[in-house]
Amino acid sequence: MPFRSLLDRPRLVDVAVAFLAVSSAVGIVIGFALVGDGPTPTVLSYLLALVGGFAVLARRERPLTALGVVVAARLTMSWTGGLESALVPAAMIVLFTVARSGDRRVSLGVSSIVAICMTIVVSVLDSDPFIFEFLGGSAQMLLPIAVGEAARSRADRIQDLIDTEAQSRVQAERMRIARDLHDVVAHGLSTIAIQSGVAAHLLAEDPKQAKEALEIINTTGKESLEELRTMVGVLRSDEEVPLRPTPADPNDLHDLIEGASNAGIAVTTDIEGTFPSDAGDSCVVAVHRIIQEALTNVARHAGAAPTHIGLRHGTHNVELTVVNKAGDTSTAVVASTGVGIIGMKERAETLGGSLTASPEPSGGFAVRATIPYNLRK
Repeated sequence: MPFRSLLDRPRLVDVAVAFLAVSSAVGIVIGFALVGDGPTPTVLSYLLALVGGFAVLARRERPLTALGVVVAARLTMSWTGGLESALVPAAMIVLFTVARSGDRRVSLGVSSIVAICMTIVVSVLDSDPFIFEFLGGSAQMLLPIAVGEAARSRADRIQDLIDTEAQSRVQAERMRIARDLHDVVAHGLSTIAIQSGVAAHLLAEDPKQAKEALEIINTTGKESLEELRTMVGVLRSDEEVPLRPTPADPNDLHDLIEGASNAGIAVTTDIEGTFPSDAGDSCVVAVHRIIQEALTNVARHAGAAPTHIGLRHGTHNVELTVVNKAGDTSTAVVASTGVGIIGMKERAETLGGSLTASPEPSGGFAVRATIPYNLRK
């Protein structure tokens, strides 16, 4: 079984660590018995070695209890037979665990105090000079606490990075959804608002033209609802699919121009070149959505002024212009909030391009953008 797979099974890890603690404790006691030079092990020594070693099993669920059992067993061994070194590995393991678990200040305080007090008692009971025993024992017991704190700090930093990345992704996804929703809703509602005004005005004077306006409203409303249903379906899906599908023909602006015509806008085009066959979907979608938003803004704020669309395909990017003539602002559907322009800029800049939107000296308005192709690899 791979090492990483073992780490993903904490209970198995606890059993393995406890086995090492018991093995080392009993092995050290047996070593003293075989060497015969030093303290003589007793039955109590073996029993305490087993108790202290197996206490490590509870370190994850009850770290303080495990620490108390190990410390008590070690001090008893030091008092009765001078074999406290057998439980040094077990003590280091539970001190490491306590330092990593629970409240940070409490864990560090408790583990440090216990380590120092345990070292003082062991040093007093040991036959070696107190200062040397205390310094060596303190370093031995404080080391796992320092390692535990370092491990906790590293885990906290990793979690912070994960949280920051997750928040960034969520925010980016929210912005993407907001842009797409704005494109769908604003375009459809602008057309509906304009045509409903036309229908209301002509209902008595020209019923036939009023009927045509109502049919456009009906068609536009159905299309907008269908796009919204599609978007909601994508949001509910677990699959990695774009919120807005790439146009079947990247170079075909017919649907955009037809939508603008339904809103009463006379559109002319001047297109040089075509999208490369390996142009990224993100570039194609961005160009179409920027054109759509620009035309929507004309309908909403410029009284359906005549508009010109220009596309210049270069080697590495496409240059886009949407310029409308001065319109009758008194017929504007809604006041400008600037959200649409912000969304267009974000689309362009997200792909490494740029976009400007500003009034023209002649009184019209121009949107100019440069979008890299972001060729597929």
